[in-house]
Amino acid sequence: MARIKTTGAELKKFWSNTDPQFWPKDSFIDGMWWEVNGVEKDDVDVELLADADLVLVEGAIVMEEDDKDFASVLKKWRKAQTHVTLAIEIPTQHEEALVEFLKGVKGKIIGR
Repeated sequence: MARIKTTGAELKKFWSNTDPQFWPKDSFIDGMWWEVNGVEKDDVDVELLADADLVLVEGAIVMEEDDKDFASVLKKWRKAQTHVTLAIEIPTQHEEALVEFLKGVKGKIIGR
């Protein structure tokens, strides 16, 4: 199984998704490995993650027909989205320019 990087905001959106293409009826996760903001965790309540949390995750979505790699399913879900959530780092002197750019493309800052 592959590990995948994401943010708390993106993971919460994926987690709450009800599309059976990604979360078939009676599916569940198994064998999850979590790292949140560089700290390994035994278990994570996804709904309690901060939007800006950086999350590294590995595991499986168990389904009736067959199991799917969590990272593969998340990547497929990402491709179906109309917006992307990014965690970025820039020099402070460019913050104002980034904020103005985001306003121009109807983006928003969801965490600091």
